[in-house]
Amino acid sequence: MYRAVKELPLSKKREAKLLRLLDHPFLPGMIDYAEREEKCYLVMEYIQGKSLGELLEEGRNFEPAEIVRIGIRILQIFSYLHSRKPAVYYGDLKPENLMLTEEGELYLVDFGSAVFGYERQQYGCLGTRGYAAPEQYCGKISAVSDIYALGKTLEVLCGKKKIKYFFLYPGLGLFIRKCCHGREMKRWNTAEEAEVALSAVRPFSFRRRDILFPAAVFFLLLFLVSGRAGEDKENLPAFEAALSPVTAWYYSMPYRSGGSELRAEISSLIERALQRMAKRYKDNEAQILLLLAGNSELQGSGAKAEMYYSELQKEGDAVPAYGLFLIRQERDEESRELYERWKQENCFKDSPSFVKDMWKKALDDAEGEAKK
Repeated sequence: MYRAVKELPLSKKREAKLLRLLDHPFLPGMIDYAEREEKCYLVMEYIQGKSLGELLEEGRNFEPAEIVRIGIRILQIFSYLHSRKPAVYYGDLKPENLMLTEEGELYLVDFGSAVFGYERQQYGCLGTRGYAAPEQYCGKISAVSDIYALGKTLEVLCGKKKIKYFFLYPGLGLFIRKCCHGREMKRWNTAEEAEVALSAVRPFSFRRRDILFPAAVFFLLLFLVSGRAGEDKENLPAFEAALSPVTAWYYSMPYRSGGSELRAEISSLIERALQRMAKRYKDNEAQILLLLAGNSELQGSGAKAEMYYSELQKEGDAVPAYGLFLIRQERDEESRELYERWKQENCFKDSPSFVKDMWKKALDDAEGEAKK
């Protein structure tokens, strides 16, 4: 029977002995511990399979539903690790440390960077650049540092299809965005909270009652599809950096947990902030208009939303957003006429195929719903 042996410096002797006590179905079994000269060795169960990093290098494409399942599994493992006494912070999550067996089971391996909760300060970043949270470079680590690395890992698993996946599963894009926030307090607080959020991620639905997206999703979709970041003509902050504190209100506790009056007040603040941005970021007019339209819908102001959506019609790749709005307003015929006109435009052939397919499917579903 094969065994895996992890070599650690003798200074991590205490950690190695504590790691030996871990017992979880999706962690390799910790079998033995040994010391030799200036090293200590943790003997673990050998997990036969390939790492997600190896699969990516081989060209493997992970579907969005599969990525969601992987994220949930990792969060379940993190919930176990973070609840230990003392808490165990994994510290170096990345595709290379996730092993997928031939039976399809996912294991978290390689605990060489694990840190225990009683350790106040590290002398250097134990994580991997591109995955490690910003605070790890300052020698600090906590549960939310692991959640940051989870977001980066899921984003890498999306690969070159990230734009499409975030369109098909808008909740996945928002989940990753929150995981990867630069400020610790803006991420999911615990693995359990993150698991609840990720478990609720569903594919885009065209049922009328389900396609009223939060305004932040509208922004994310157009920003990723158009790819127009805008040029810094007046030494302005980067557009996304300037927008981030505005859209952050949608994730705040006052907005999510407050009453309708408080949400309406926050939405008004967001609208005024976006209108000020529109005067400064002329190259990002479409993105801002789209967010303004979605924000108006959230306030229940269909007339104001339509004003913004109508402005967007001059932007070819923003036309589908207005078409979906018309469907939500039960104006299916207008949406179909707009779709047919859009097909004649030059921008239609250059638009991503999944954007065309999604609007067409929304129209067909609305027609089928009307016949019932």
